[in-house]
Amino acid sequence: MTNIRYMTTYMTMRRYLLSALGFSMMTLSMSAHATSAPESQPDITSCPASFYAVKIHEEARQCQRFDAQMPASMVYFVNDSTDALVAFYLALMPDLHLKGEHNARILLTNDAGDVRVVVSPDGEGAQIDILVVADTQTSTESSAAE
Repeated sequence: MTNIRYMTTYMTMRRYLLSALGFSMMTLSMSAHATSAPESQPDITSCPASFYAVKIHEEARQCQRFDAQMPASMVYFVNDSTDALVAFYLALMPDLHLKGEHNARILLTNDAGDVRVVVSPDGEGAQIDILVVADTQTSTESSAAE
């Protein structure tokens, strides 16, 4: 019981920290673009087609991967509405379901709870936070996502 409570608290704290970190990174990126001569840019990597079991939107940008080990997490930005992105995930990943909404953040999760996608409004688009608790793909697909 203590382990379950610890994991639930850990995952809740992690989700909010990842969201705050992603927001901070977006704010830093936006302020760097606002000046005529930015001093530094965040590390922006090309976005993969998927991150473990989760599809990545084809217009994703500013992909940031945070963990190489399970649980793994990634954040990215799309210049589209939160409603359009929720529809995108629900259509392409029928195992995801709308779990809830809090402070304009929409949580999608699978029945097992090992895949979580949070869609949040961010300026003219949306931020997507992905948390994969357990790898449900084969090792070949997983290594392609990395």
